[in-house]
Amino acid sequence: MSKNNTLELIQNTAPGKIAELDMVKDKFINNYNLANGSTQGDLMYHRQLVHFNQQVLKNSAVTNADKFSLYACFVTAAVNGYSFDPEDNEVYLIARGGKACLDRQAGAHVRRLIKTRQIQFAEQSKIVYKGDIFEVENGRVVRHVEKFETEEIIAGYIRFVIDEKGNDRFFVYRKSDFDDWRKKSPNPKTIQKNGSNGTYLSESLWDNGVIDGTTPEPGFLRTKIVKHACKEKCWATGSNPAGVETFEGIEIDAEDELKAVDPEVIIPIQAAAEPKEYQSFEEVPAVSKVDEDAF
Repeated sequence: MSKNNTLELIQNTAPGKIAELDMVKDKFINNYNLANGSTQGDLMYHRQLVHFNQQVLKNSAVTNADKFSLYACFVTAAVNGYSFDPEDNEVYLIARGGKACLDRQAGAHVRRLIKTRQIQFAEQSKIVYKGDIFEVENGRVVRHVEKFETEEIIAGYIRFVIDEKGNDRFFVYRKSDFDDWRKKSPNPKTIQKNGSNGTYLSESLWDNGVIDGTTPEPGFLRTKIVKHACKEKCWATGSNPAGVETFEGIEIDAEDELKAVDPEVIIPIQAAAEPKEYQSFEEVPAVSKVDEDAF
């Protein structure tokens, strides 16, 4: 099928049906098998099809995104072996500038290292609090005993097992590293703003939603540690075999420290002790008004 015919077919197909097209199915399977050295492409296609379509139809901004970008996201995910299953927490579909993008979570970065055979697996990242017994020798964490004495975070680390013999690689980060990451964030702190319905909080996870706070939300910080460790320059970037189709500019790491803020549904300052938090992808509203000043 020519490029023009492919584009026309995709543009004339409903968003929730694009991934079901025969030519898209064949491309997904071919991409998956070639890039992952697998024969499980057909099985993975049928598994990811369900979750991909759920994400497309769940969010109206994604549903209305450029249709070719939806195709590009689906077949590129196949190359990297990404899962659209929310339970795997690897990638989500989001819209940017009218186009669908793959928002990579920490699991997607770990997946890349496993796929390129640079690691066997990654352990859960850990946070070190003031008062803990914490010892590092030659870059390796040799002892960490949690004492539960304070809530002050002083360091964090993650361990990657790189081969079948159990050889490993640690990445240890200090509070100064966290401060540097925070400075580069578009939303580094919680601030009070004025909306059409009154005063509200524009929250950041870097201070756990507390004005003038200094302690990040622990789960958020663990995710940041994983992402930064997976992006260290010591890892090889890898390459894809001939015959694989991928698209540039659709994989992004959207800043995940922004909590949803709708100026029309204001959280009064007096009631801000219990901010709205989403526990799963399904709870996120299909359409939300973004606080543009937070970017």
